[in-house]
Amino acid sequence: MGNCLSSDSPPAVEEQLKKLYAKYSKHLLPLEQSSLFSSLGDPPYSEADVLAKPMILMMGQYSTGKTTFIRALLGGREYPGMHIAAEMSTDNFISVLRGPSDDFIPGNALVNNTTHPFHSLKSAFGESFLQRFRGSYISNKEGEGSTDILDDVIIIDTPGTLDGSGNDRNYNFAEVMGWFARRSALIIIFFDVNKMGVSTEMKSVLDNIQGNEEKIRIVFNKADTVDERDMAGSLAGLRHNLAKSMPTPEVPEVYVTSLESLEDSYKTENKTFVEWFSKDKVKLLEDIRRVRFNTYSRKINILDKRARMVRNHAYVMMKLREEQRKCLTICRRQLRPQDTEKLINSLPELYKSVQQEQNRSTEEFISVKSLQDKLRHHDLNKLPRMKQSSIENSYRKMEQALTKFSTIQVKTEEK
Repeated sequence: MGNCLSSDSPPAVEEQLKKLYAKYSKHLLPLEQSSLFSSLGDPPYSEADVLAKPMILMMGQYSTGKTTFIRALLGGREYPGMHIAAEMSTDNFISVLRGPSDDFIPGNALVNNTTHPFHSLKSAFGESFLQRFRGSYISNKEGEGSTDILDDVIIIDTPGTLDGSGNDRNYNFAEVMGWFARRSALIIIFFDVNKMGVSTEMKSVLDNIQGNEEKIRIVFNKADTVDERDMAGSLAGLRHNLAKSMPTPEVPEVYVTSLESLEDSYKTENKTFVEWFSKDKVKLLEDIRRVRFNTYSRKINILDKRARMVRNHAYVMMKLREEQRKCLTICRRQLRPQDTEKLINSLPELYKSVQQEQNRSTEEFISVKSLQDKLRHHDLNKLPRMKQSSIENSYRKMEQALTKFSTIQVKTEEK
């Protein structure tokens, strides 16, 4: 009888995610490699990427309240290495995770731990980035602030974007942000009511995280520090700046609140403002709660989005090779420098062509600027031979697998 009952019980989440990764390795990964997506777009997923707890990515310009909000989510506890100040204070990417004891881990040790979803950072961005990457372990200590959230998620704290272009960093900041964005379940972008501008570096980041719009939440933080007139002007200014800066025409909803704590306490007596800030804070916290307890479906959604991006990238590479062949003649079998530059400059038109011919959303492509930058370091004489039939065959098999997994009821994650 026990066996009969156990056969009817839903499978564990980890068991199903391992099977999901096996399907990814079999159907999608070969297309990623043959289309150069894994080198020009995004490194391949490892099993740890699929099995890992969901990531919540905190980003924004400096001193907008990212680290302060993380402290609030941790019940007031500071993670090892935390520093909060009015000037730029977080200059590392810090992964805040549950650990056996409170500890601060160097980037190299973190990426070499294959149980964590960070292994591909090393090959993608090198030692220069790892010098700016840290892990912060937090134990579950009794008698201190609740850090239960770390039982369910990994929180990524990031350096504030710079007012300039960020060229003085010794790693590609925007590309790193794109790596984390593609693997995150939720992306919270912070703006300060007193600093609603979008810097050149922030624009570059927004371009690199395109395709993840459904995960993005814009927070207009410290809203209780301005009066009604200043609030109206600041909010209108932010929306205008975002509309000009984001690569898609739709600007995500802006949550207007103050996240110094999770309590409904604000530095204003304006009851309308208090109700507004409270409502938006509740909505954001509910978004975070859903991330904590819907791991399985979100992993499927992330791989579904990736499958569409890989397919579209493969079509772009197919068209790029068609254009490459037009540059060659019987007497000239190698591209000239001007041919290479012409091909790279043609990418925006090739994107439009694929979007129109295949009826694809602009959100389902890797950043065209990112691809152009990477192709400048790639030998365009060696572009892959892609066939539509093989592209569609790989994509169809992956989608069929994802559809099947989405219908499976796993053991409830709600607590």
